[in-house]
Amino acid sequence: MKAFVRSIYLALRFLLGRRLGLFVAVDALVIGYLVLVMLLDPEGNRIEVYRFLFLYPSVVLALPTLAGIVDLERKAGCLDLALSTPNAEGYFLRRAGAVCFLVAAQGTLLTLFGWFLGERAFPLLPSLLQIVVVSAFLGAVSLFWAVRLRTAGGVWLASAVTVAAMGRWFFFDPTAQETGAAHRPFLPKLEDAPPWLASAAALALGATLFYLYARRRLRRPERMLS
Repeated sequence: MKAFVRSIYLALRFLLGRRLGLFVAVDALVIGYLVLVMLLDPEGNRIEVYRFLFLYPSVVLALPTLAGIVDLERKAGCLDLALSTPNAEGYFLRRAGAVCFLVAAQGTLLTLFGWFLGERAFPLLPSLLQIVVVSAFLGAVSLFWAVRLRTAGGVWLASAVTVAAMGRWFFFDPTAQETGAAHRPFLPKLEDAPPWLASAAALALGATLFYLYARRRLRRPERMLS
């Protein structure tokens, strides 16, 4: 477990460098403020838990972080060495995976927090599933553009445009399906299942396709170096 945590830290440190502290501070400030609102303000308990505690912070912080997956080697002039390693694909995937894991872990914990303590009674399973597929989608899209574009800024912009193009499914809020029940439901009502299933399926399919095309390019390093 210690080795796993250290590998995630090193991946983030490598991607963000001196900006790591800034990103952590911004994330902690935003999340801390929203959690405080939920705890102290009766009306704050009705904030959109999924959107404000997971989705928006993930887009604002994860996309710029993921944009540098390949750009670091390009700037250092050692991309050819990185691509010549026995497991070049895994080398870049570990970076994306570290960011996606933290995004999903934070989103899961905060959604559970809102589910247990918030006043809104929403089904938990759709939210957890959406968090996983959204995190994977962000990583796959960023990797797809990172192996094609030469600058981190270009990767960030292309990834943001892709997210906007998939906005119908990406910005779907599963917590909006309130049950009106006094208890905390885990499963949604049967009639409420199609919308979030369609959203999760569209994002999962998109993440799979983007990943496969990125993997295909990683296995042809001459195309990335040309």
